[in-house]
Amino acid sequence: MDGPAEPQSPPPSGLDASERALWAQLSAAEGLAATAQAWAPMACARIRGAQAAAVMLDPGDGRPLRVAAAHPATRLPSGEALAAAESALAQARGVIRGAAGPDAADQPVAMAVPILVDGRALGAGVLEMSPQGPEGMRRAMRSLQWACAWLRDAARADAAAAERTRYEQVGHALHVVVAAAEREGFESAARAAATDLAARFACDRVAIGVRRGRATRVRAISHAAQFGRRMDLVRLIAAAMDEAIDQRAVTLHPEATAEAPLATRAAEALARAHGAGHVLTVPLYAVDRYVGAVTFERPADRPFSQAEAETLEASVTVLAPVLEEKRANDRWLIQRAGDVTLAHLGRLLGPGRLARKLTVLALLAVVAFFWVAKAPYRVSADAVVEGEVQRAVVAPFEGFLAEAPVRAGDRVAEGDLLAKLDDRDLALERLRLVTERQRRVREYEQALARRDRAEARIKSTQIDQAEAQIELIDARIARSELRAPFDGVVVSGDLSQSIGGAVARGESLLDVAPLDSWRVVMQVDERRIADIAPGQGGSLLVAALPEQPFEIEVVAVTPVARYAEGATTFEVEARVLGDASRLAPGMAGAGRIAVDERRLIAIWMRPLIDWARLTAWRWSPWTF
Repeated sequence: MDGPAEPQSPPPSGLDASERALWAQLSAAEGLAATAQAWAPMACARIRGAQAAAVMLDPGDGRPLRVAAAHPATRLPSGEALAAAESALAQARGVIRGAAGPDAADQPVAMAVPILVDGRALGAGVLEMSPQGPEGMRRAMRSLQWACAWLRDAARADAAAAERTRYEQVGHALHVVVAAAEREGFESAARAAATDLAARFACDRVAIGVRRGRATRVRAISHAAQFGRRMDLVRLIAAAMDEAIDQRAVTLHPEATAEAPLATRAAEALARAHGAGHVLTVPLYAVDRYVGAVTFERPADRPFSQAEAETLEASVTVLAPVLEEKRANDRWLIQRAGDVTLAHLGRLLGPGRLARKLTVLALLAVVAFFWVAKAPYRVSADAVVEGEVQRAVVAPFEGFLAEAPVRAGDRVAEGDLLAKLDDRDLALERLRLVTERQRRVREYEQALARRDRAEARIKSTQIDQAEAQIELIDARIARSELRAPFDGVVVSGDLSQSIGGAVARGESLLDVAPLDSWRVVMQVDERRIADIAPGQGGSLLVAALPEQPFEIEVVAVTPVARYAEGATTFEVEARVLGDASRLAPGMAGAGRIAVDERRLIAIWMRPLIDWARLTAWRWSPWTF
């Protein structure tokens, strides 16, 4: 058999009348199905020794191969032919299989060639022929491969046509969605979508309805800004929509599928009453339910093709969520809340959904338990350990740091050197003043020797002044040494990295706290400060000692708010009860203050209840 030719190409020479008819049928065939019907008899006629030919297609999903065409029509492919086709599909190359056994020489040989389109095997051309020699089998395989090119080209044409159809469907769907999405409100969007569908698909009328309860209400008709709800036409359209929605399927009058016939009485009544030759109704499905339907009407001379019906169904499928969202947005908030509540109640109280019912019962049991059960109510807050008495060591004057033998955490005794400022400038100044005093003394003695009393009094005054300045310098030199005021521990400050650095007068250099008394400072949230009172007990857990809680007692509540890190807190001071020898100043952790005993639901719902009360009071016109 010669290779594929362009459609309507002239037949090869040497064909008889019947082969010419087959050639004309094959050349004029469009699509894989029609090509296969003409291909099988042509293959039997043109390949020497052929007894039967068939085209087998792979339906996918692991199902067996389907015979698309066979010649002779009354002869089904043998087991060997089926096995050869499956092998050709699996190996993606031509396969020859022959019968085995003593009678193999009299049995036909099966050969198959896959139909490959873009590397994917869609089926196979199969030939059963009488056994021949090696050269005859090779010649037959080449002819079969050339013949299968017809099937390959037809499959490619089908794929291209399907792709064009998909592009057209997507394009139509996008145009309809854009027409609806550009409008404000459901009524305007539905009317725009209906008008666009009517114009795009040459329909006499397109109507869009919304399902409410068990009935559908027509909300938009193409090219009609207003229409009467009680019109006979509107009632018939609504009945056709109910008919499609109740059957959960697309209905088409007068045609109906042979496999699963659908009721189309309402569509027939609509067509008979208003002269519509063809009525197509597509349900609107969104949010896991049928929310309405779209009805298309055409005259008798323009029926809906299968491709048009699929395109309309695709367009409506994409349009449904857009219209449902606009319809939902048009309703009052209380209506939306009511619909959601009723929907959930319907799912809960309806049949099935055992898991959801058990979950709700479990939640109710948990809420009942927490409503009855009680537990200690505690207020938690961040806490820091501080010395009960804390002394700041500050710079007595401006200068430079000379020594810093201690740092935070070091224990010191009363009088120990904590830091020393550089006193070299002071020593030089003292030396200058001592020299000045000696000079004034000599001048004073000289004035006495001259019996110059006035000059002597002046020099005496200058000597006193110099001695006062020397005493001041000595005091500053003594103050340059900063010593511990009592036995304790350095709680803050590390000057070891600042030797030689400048310090300002009054600058805090170190903080010293005693070793025998501590206080706990907690930052309690403003929403809980009303529950705190002096004398309440609690516990403290610091990060450094997570295995050892410390008992505490509230001593004072500072009535001054502090805002930090986006929260307003009040400072609560507590003292540590019992042994606190392992504590150290600066330890941070959490404190819990025991208030009283309350219901668990009240404890957990406290933030929400407080917020609701404050919000209600803020926005309510009444005082309560």
